[in-house]
Amino acid sequence: MKKVFVLAALAALMVSTRAGAEASDEWFNTGASWYEHPCGIQAFAKYGRTTEPTPEVREAYERTLKNPELCSKLFP
Repeated sequence: MKKVFVLAALAALMVSTRAGAEASDEWFNTGASWYEHPCGIQAFAKYGRTTEPTPEVREAYERTLKNPELCSKLFP
């Protein structure tokens, strides 16, 4: 019975660790946080949650970091 409890505890720990990794506040899980990027939460929710962005989205991300005026054009 003790072995079952230990295995269940380890499984629960692994699930909670994995869930935390997917719920990142960073663009593409490695970039700027959504609140640090000039385009805000709307662009992040639509484009930034993917871990493998398309080249176009990645370029738009980089361009808007340097020029925030492009947010409405590149992240409609």
